[in-house]
Amino acid sequence: KSFADGSTQTLAKACRKQVIQHLFLCNPSKDPDLRKWAAEGLAYLTLDVEVKEALCDDSDALLSLLQLTKHSDQGIVYPVAQVLVNITNSYDKKEIAKEMLDLAKYAQHHVPEEDEKDKEPYISQRVGKLVKAGVVNALVALASAESEGTRDLVSRVFLAVCNDQEHRGLVIQQGGAKALIPLANGGTDAGRIKASQALAKIAVTSNPEIAFPGQRACEVVRPLISLLAIERSALENFESLMALTNLASSSESVRRRIFKEKGIPAIEYYTYEEHEELRRAALECMCNMTMNEEVLEIYKGENDRVKLVVLLSGDEEDVKLVRATSGTLATLSRDPELCHKITTCTPSWMDVMKTLAAHPVPDIQHRGIFILLGMMCADKDLAHKLVESDLLEVLMAVSRLEDPARKMAKQCAVQALERAVEWGLIKANPDGQQTMFNKLAQVEEDEEEED
Repeated sequence: KSFADGSTQTLAKACRKQVIQHLFLCNPSKDPDLRKWAAEGLAYLTLDVEVKEALCDDSDALLSLLQLTKHSDQGIVYPVAQVLVNITNSYDKKEIAKEMLDLAKYAQHHVPEEDEKDKEPYISQRVGKLVKAGVVNALVALASAESEGTRDLVSRVFLAVCNDQEHRGLVIQQGGAKALIPLANGGTDAGRIKASQALAKIAVTSNPEIAFPGQRACEVVRPLISLLAIERSALENFESLMALTNLASSSESVRRRIFKEKGIPAIEYYTYEEHEELRRAALECMCNMTMNEEVLEIYKGENDRVKLVVLLSGDEEDVKLVRATSGTLATLSRDPELCHKITTCTPSWMDVMKTLAAHPVPDIQHRGIFILLGMMCADKDLAHKLVESDLLEVLMAVSRLEDPARKMAKQCAVQALERAVEWGLIKANPDGQQTMFNKLAQVEEDEEEED
């Protein structure tokens, strides 16, 4: 609650003066109690939005404030961390139910309203000023504090900084990503969650090899998987899935760690989610995870995993979803056993394959033709099944395409037809053009008529 008659501003100004003159110059000759009291005073006063704004506009006080994060006295660094939390509004906010608000208004009770400056874009502007003043280095220093409470506050401010994508590169550059990993693995429950979400935001938009080089990429897996718990928010679930997708694309060691940490059941849970974004993100993650041999073995088991992917690949509206599921099928089609499972999991598999092979989006069409190539290479029986279907005509049509955007699909189609020739199922036309093929039975019939 603010003091009356502008006393809050007056006291805050006095505290900022103490900050500059005594508190944050880190002069050991100054009274340590004075530093502590001034820091605690600011920790209280910065609950007032006008004080937050004034402090952020006072560059000298702000720089001096951040200097004190290097102090060894936990009685000083904790209130400093609290000031940063207040400035960034990264404290927990209690949501008041609409019914309670209506009841309070009906009873004519005063309902406090949030100040406009405690909303966007003011919060982001204050965070930007902190970043410019060097808050990331200060947070890295505070991350090793002995107090769990201090580390909890640091995690909150890190998350507030990482909310803006523009700041994430600087966080990586100044060691913030490295500092967040122990914060995400220890401390209070709330602190771990905030640190894990900050890591997820970094992993979503950054090159994993730069943000988490070497073994660090594996160390971040467990915190990300923890965000997939059903009690976490949909946003936390989504960001975790996107982060794991990006990490899974980086190396086999990361994919093995995700599998080892029992990430597959947690990821697959969301492939059945009604929320489209969550389901799509989970399927994209599984697409990358199928590059792991242990995950492939899961698809070979007595389950409906392949069936789900095939059916979802027939979606004609959600291009992003089909891009993910067709990518999964393309990876599965490298294994002959899974190629057979694709053709037996559902009667509609052929219609789905026709849809993919003739898809208007070039990269999805490429995936569809690549799957057919995998089937054609699996064994002669499966290749014969394709040749006896309308899919042969689709392959022939794609093999004649001249559109540069469909070059990859054309190459796969030609390779599939060449493989059919090697199996002895079809023959090239006598003129030698590899783009025209006939079924072997028809060729043999023509030869008999000529004789």
